Amino acid sequence: MNIEKELINLLLRKDFYEENKGRVNKEMFTNGTGNLYETITRAHDDSEKDLTLDQVATLHLEVYNPASTRAAKENFNSLIEEIKDKEVPDKKIANNILKSMHKRSMAQRIAVAATEIFNGKEQPLSSIQSLIDSSNETDKEEYEYTPNNIDVLIDSLKDNTKFKFNLSSLREKVNGIGEGNLVVIFARPESGKTAFWINLVSGIDGFAPQGAKVCALINEEPAIRIQMRLINAHTGMTFDQIQESTDVAKEKWAEISENIKILDTVDWSLEKVDSFVAKEKPDIVIIDQLDKVHVPGTFARTDERLRAIYTGTREIAKRRKCCIFAISQASADASGKSDITFDMMENSKTGKAAEADLIIGIGFRNMLDTDENIRTLAISKNKITGWHGKIPCIMTPELSRYDV
Repeated sequence: MNIEKELINLLLRKDFYEENKGRVNKEMFTNGTGNLYETITRAHDDSEKDLTLDQVATLHLEVYNPASTRAAKENFNSLIEEIKDKEVPDKKIANNILKSMHKRSMAQRIAVAATEIFNGKEQPLSSIQSLIDSSNETDKEEYEYTPNNIDVLIDSLKDNTKFKFNLSSLREKVNGIGEGNLVVIFARPESGKTAFWINLVSGIDGFAPQGAKVCALINEEPAIRIQMRLINAHTGMTFDQIQESTDVAKEKWAEISENIKILDTVDWSLEKVDSFVAKEKPDIVIIDQLDKVHVPGTFARTDERLRAIYTGTREIAKRRKCCIFAISQASADASGKSDITFDMMENSKTGKAAEADLIIGIGFRNMLDTDENIRTLAISKNKITGWHGKIPCIMTPELSRYDV
């Protein structure tokens, strides 16, 4: 098409190519211009100057595709001559060209995705909405640059942890969390992972009492049990005490109940999580457990699938401006140990750890002693304050509370 050929002329210019290469791809070009665009990208990688069509033609036929048939060479040379006859548009016109090509490319992708779903492919409708959202964001052509004013940077970075940890020793070393953070909490089964995040959310001075809107997505144990444990942690009342003094429990729970939403999310996909977060706009999301969330694709190994899950979750936290807590299991290497590090996370090499801002392992020495409630919070990764080490604490199981 003519607009593609006009754009090719502008893409020969080094400055225009560098400004726009992030939003142009081979699939946006048709009728042979896609292969030509690919040659232009390779040529720009090897050159610091503007290109000419003759240079690109020589590279394409003699360097990159020397085995082309005679017919292919003739067709390519004809394409080059057609492009030479096109006027070079100014940048304003070029931007309109890019918008048109981008819309056409996105429309094709949306149509393909919709057709696949219509034909029975297991894929959520939210995947189509994600493509539409992506297209709309590109159309805006607005970029948010990082501030370079020192005073603004100081104000932004001196305390970028909006919600503080309610354990004093943890708050002293790590402070708290903010939007875009991915926090991983992991431990062996029955070590107190769920009790730990419940205490952080609804315990004394927890995230919900601080005013955070929290959504917990539960695929491990029934969400109704988690709901009661959140009430236990906030009220400081056991289940029996709540039955005996229901009115007191209701009054205390009403202080934060509107700030917490709990859902059973067995069989949820990462796309559904993203769609839910986009709709609810929470400050904090708990996913217990993240490893069980479905992610599309075929993976040769479990650690590759987990990397995809954690990478996607990290992107959700950044894009939706929330903090996500990922609850995960520790491998058998962590059994009976108080100092557990991120390399002890189950079924993972470095994929999980690479995406996290903060990793807290919950160590527990006496797995067979049910009366032993001492726990160790082992901080093995910390991009928030940089501190690494161990914090001893005590768990009160019947209240899902932790204390130091």
